[in-house]
Amino acid sequence: MAFGKLVRILGFLAVTVANTVCTKQCEQLDVKTGGKNVLFIIVDDLRTSLGCYGDSVVKSYNIDQLASHSVIFTNAYAQQAVCAPSRVSFLTGRRPETTRLFDFNSYWRTHAGNYSTLPQYFKEHGYVTMSVGKVFHPGISSNHSDDYPLSWSIPPYHPSSEKYENTKTCKGEDGEFHANLVCPVDVSEVPEGTLPDIQSTEEAIKLLKSVKQQNSSFFLAVGYHKPHIPFRFPKEFLKLYPIENISLAPDPYIPKKLPLVAYNPWADIRKRDDVQTLNISFPYGPIPEDFQLLIRQSYYASVSYLDDQIGQLLNALEGLGLSNDTIIVFASDHGWSLGEHGEWAKYSNFDVATRVPLIFYVPGMTNNYKPQQSVFRYIDPFNSDLQKKQPGKSVELPVELVSLFSTITDLAKLPALPTCPQHSFHIELCTEGRSIAKHLYTLEDTQFDLTLAVAYSSYPRPSSSPQWNSDLPDLKDITIMGYSMRTMDFRYTVWVGYNPVTFQDNFDEIYGHELYLVKSDPNQDNNLYNHSVHFDIYEKNFL
Repeated sequence: MAFGKLVRILGFLAVTVANTVCTKQCEQLDVKTGGKNVLFIIVDDLRTSLGCYGDSVVKSYNIDQLASHSVIFTNAYAQQAVCAPSRVSFLTGRRPETTRLFDFNSYWRTHAGNYSTLPQYFKEHGYVTMSVGKVFHPGISSNHSDDYPLSWSIPPYHPSSEKYENTKTCKGEDGEFHANLVCPVDVSEVPEGTLPDIQSTEEAIKLLKSVKQQNSSFFLAVGYHKPHIPFRFPKEFLKLYPIENISLAPDPYIPKKLPLVAYNPWADIRKRDDVQTLNISFPYGPIPEDFQLLIRQSYYASVSYLDDQIGQLLNALEGLGLSNDTIIVFASDHGWSLGEHGEWAKYSNFDVATRVPLIFYVPGMTNNYKPQQSVFRYIDPFNSDLQKKQPGKSVELPVELVSLFSTITDLAKLPALPTCPQHSFHIELCTEGRSIAKHLYTLEDTQFDLTLAVAYSSYPRPSSSPQWNSDLPDLKDITIMGYSMRTMDFRYTVWVGYNPVTFQDNFDEIYGHELYLVKSDPNQDNNLYNHSVHFDIYEKNFL
């Protein structure tokens, strides 16, 4: 397996790393909370552009408020930087190599194995499980049903206005409607007079009221579309981001030593009407700087629109008296490039595409609850007197989204999941993700285990240089796989041959290496691989 080779690389390159993990004393602690409800908020294409993650531009007051009562993981990573593979991975607790989903075109239960899911496990333990919005990726990757009825107690809800997301609803300067990338709208003028995330918030609140009335234990997953493209959001949120306050990415150029296979040519961005009018050359662009600023402004406005919806949802949870009985998990399926390395969208192994916000609120554990205290009051983003809140606790340990299944299970005090053996295609219930629940505790004088401090990601390519399907190759077209590992000190990626029929990689067929020392090069612009004697020795001895 590729991950076995990467672990050997990690052992060979072992360096001194300072961080904290739990010792054996921690393992003896009861990390479970006793039958809490779960509100799982999953966001589409949200990078760590949030105030609680140190972003000084983005206004995310409601998410920051959640973080102030929570534990946030500052180095959490998706297993693949694209929607369907990432979501199926963390909802089954299996890596893409085990779900065998690298595109959007197969259903894991028939394509790989009949793996149990996170909501299915809660349902089997007496919870009412409910899905609102984009939780599983819609389509064949979730059997055109969001895996209902296996995963959900009631049919999943999708907003009726969702079908207009990619249609011509963006009014241009010519007064006509277009299918644009940048799409601030007057909500009263769009079809149905609403937007998908607004409808999802309304539906989620209705469901919370229903389970409150029925006194049911619940697992409610709410999937928000924004800031996924197109950037279609209420136009008033642009007021929060005057264009003169927006800057370009700090590293808007393609790194000189980047292997061609690693570059993401952002083909889906190029298909939008407003981008097509720019006549940008393929595959290396670049987008004109004034339009880059518009993209970044619209992404930030989309994040604030998302934050406003989450504020309303959490305020309803509080108003129903459920905030002290509900675990809240907030995460994104992957990140998104905003011009870094000359790239846009996701589709790569860089931190900006794989790193995600990951926040855990566990009542009585992560917050200092006081009776009659309001935990989640709605914060109006247009209030000029607002101040950003600091997160309750930050954990720098690299962790993976594939750990969500086992972690949420632990926090809800359900039976612990068995660890998957090396080959687990025939096993319905097990996990390849190590629970990180114990890191929600504050412990002193703990030792750091280097072998646990690594997050793995991968991304497929159809060729060794950029072409039109490089971002989203179908399984049959995949010829190369980029396996990547992230530690506290470095990110290493190796691009190797791949057979999509046998699902086998070939480490004798190397298309490129990348090595970035993230403390001295946090943006991952300077590929040091060719200057690393350590890797030369590694090649001679292991490859």
